[in-house]
Amino acid sequence: MSHTLLFFNIDPNVVNNSSNSLFVIIFSPLIGLLWLWLAKKKMEPNSIIKFGVGFLFLAASFYIFFYTRFFADANGVTSLNLFTLGYLVTTIGELCLGPIGMSLVTQLSPKKLTGMMMGMWFLASAFGQFAAGKLGAEMSVSGDNVSLLTKLESYTSGYYQLAVYAAIAGVFLILFSPLIKRLMQGVS
Repeated sequence: MSHTLLFFNIDPNVVNNSSNSLFVIIFSPLIGLLWLWLAKKKMEPNSIIKFGVGFLFLAASFYIFFYTRFFADANGVTSLNLFTLGYLVTTIGELCLGPIGMSLVTQLSPKKLTGMMMGMWFLASAFGQFAAGKLGAEMSVSGDNVSLLTKLESYTSGYYQLAVYAAIAGVFLILFSPLIKRLMQGVS
């Protein structure tokens, strides 16, 4: 990864470790205001469609991560700007999923089990992080004689597959949102 982000020289690890948190702080109020504005105009999508949109943003971010391979030099060093843009798009998708999902858990769970169900939400998130680590390890190519370019191509191929799966999930949720909404018995 290059060390240049918008004309600044910066350690790529700083971007990797902090950009998601920074983007959540900056964009969560804006996404919240967007939902309020859409609700005022009577155009706010239901929660299932918001989930679908979140998956479509996730698919777009995975495609951006895949696309970094086309900006790599002969040594396998790629654009930090594009990598950061991928994180931004991931965060916007996360903001369409996370808060809405937690709200749905509290609305759909039996009142006496709300605390336990929220714990299950966070446990599922922990399992998801564990699975993501395993998946990332499987996507990588390791070895002493493996070039950075080969490693980048391996990772980005995995991101392309993930983009396809996330896009399918997003389209499925949007198309079947009326059926899923009926199953939720009035919770939107």
